[in-house]
Amino acid sequence: MADEPIPLREVRVRVVRPDEEARFNALLREHHYLGFRKFCGRRLRHVAVLGDRWLALLGWHAAALHCAARERWIGWHTLQRRQRLFLIVNNSRFLLLPNAAGTPHLASRVLGLSLRRLPGDWLDRHGHNILLAETFVDPQRFAGTCYRAANWLEVGRTLGYGRTRSGELGYVEHGQPKRVFVYPLQRDARQQLAAPAPRPEWIPWRPRIRLTTAQMLSLRDFVRRLPDPRARRGKRYPWPALLTMVMAARVAGLTTLTEMSNFGRALEQSVLQDLGIPRRRQTGRYHAPGISTLHYALKGIDLETIEALLAQWTSTQAPDDEPLAIDDETLPGPAEHDLDEDGTVQAESLEPTLPGTA
Repeated sequence: MADEPIPLREVRVRVVRPDEEARFNALLREHHYLGFRKFCGRRLRHVAVLGDRWLALLGWHAAALHCAARERWIGWHTLQRRQRLFLIVNNSRFLLLPNAAGTPHLASRVLGLSLRRLPGDWLDRHGHNILLAETFVDPQRFAGTCYRAANWLEVGRTLGYGRTRSGELGYVEHGQPKRVFVYPLQRDARQQLAAPAPRPEWIPWRPRIRLTTAQMLSLRDFVRRLPDPRARRGKRYPWPALLTMVMAARVAGLTTLTEMSNFGRALEQSVLQDLGIPRRRQTGRYHAPGISTLHYALKGIDLETIEALLAQWTSTQAPDDEPLAIDDETLPGPAEHDLDEDGTVQAESLEPTLPGTA
């Protein structure tokens, strides 16, 4: 129980500062029944406070890659989903801390305050607007009461599948469908998301710099010094070729696995051949690595080392007084395909967890 009554009107929600992230992560690992590893893709941490006292934690990050109930509610087809998924954010962790447990209406109050801040905080952090929030509630544990109280809409259930960590990246049926809740962050969010034509600002990426074939080959030779972190078995793509494609995509300003995969697929056959991408016997064509291959190749990499190596290479490609400029975001690693501790997509998120209820 809470040490003393909590005056709800005095509760505030704010963004977690960089120096507080370790504390935030440690509290999730200790008290959330799913534990915590990391958030996937672009992310934002909120904390509910009463003065200096922390009451609750909320984690927002990239939306679930697939959700049939969400797509039906919006009216999306596949291309629209790929183009506009970045306009949705997922609430994957909501935790009331032990000193706030048992306070009536606190969960819905905190959730409402976080939703009011979310669009502005996301724009400040990531530079683009968002239209919809989503979450997934496990009906075997929770009723979704606080989401309903905060005016979220239940739009269906998941199909009861989660991603696996072992072997090829894929889905496995776990037989525990989640209830899908959404919250429009603008009055016409649903209409905007389902509009026939995307807005100009919804183009998934705008290349900052395009490398020539010669530059890509130079980059390939440069990255050979980085050891291959993959296991011996199951390597379809040579490490220098795969890493070169990723780095060329980063120079182009791309940040997610979907964008990087699309970048590779857009390369000409001759470029893929020159990079060392293998040709498939079935088609006779050179096929760039897909999202699952990138996921497993990048998840074990020291991202700071890659960024430093890329910065070192770019400095050799332009005169001293005019360096080649790249985006300063770090590589996203697993991005929207990150996995939770139970082996499912981390976006399979839940009702706020109270210590001792799991």
